[in-house]
Amino acid sequence: MGDATYSGLFEIENMIVLLRRLMAHMRWADSLTGDALQRNAPDDAESVRLFAHVASVEHLWYARIHERPAEHAIWPSFGLADARSVAATHADLFERLLAGANDSDLARTVPYRNSAGRSFKSSVGDIVTHVAMHGSHHRGQLVRRLRTLGHEPPYIDYIQFTRLDQLQ
Repeated sequence: MGDATYSGLFEIENMIVLLRRLMAHMRWADSLTGDALQRNAPDDAESVRLFAHVASVEHLWYARIHERPAEHAIWPSFGLADARSVAATHADLFERLLAGANDSDLARTVPYRNSAGRSFKSSVGDIVTHVAMHGSHHRGQLVRRLRTLGHEPPYIDYIQFTRLDQLQ
């Protein structure tokens, strides 16, 4: 557990393809979620705060991969437009990061301190996977929030993303 190796079910090429798809899903789901918030809850502080957190954490992990300090707080005071911009920018950055990645790039260990100040090391592959999963978790909370507010949320599950070409 916790040892970042990419052997077994996936060859490294398959892992890179999977990570690229997860980042493409992140871009798609962030965009649909941002659209839904803009349309239905642009002034709902809880929703905007949570979406801003998703975007800011995408930024945080990208900065950590490059061993740079984050420019935004983990829970920033972004408005919806700024959060959407940060999310879109980092979808582009993660896409470029993975475009030329190879096995040693994904296995590279990144040192960092978590929000509690503890030192850790994680592989780039594990970080990218975490970014995808973290966003999915919080977008799920946003879907629930939109329903609570009386709105029909977008269907942003990964499987829906994988079958977009079948829905035409």
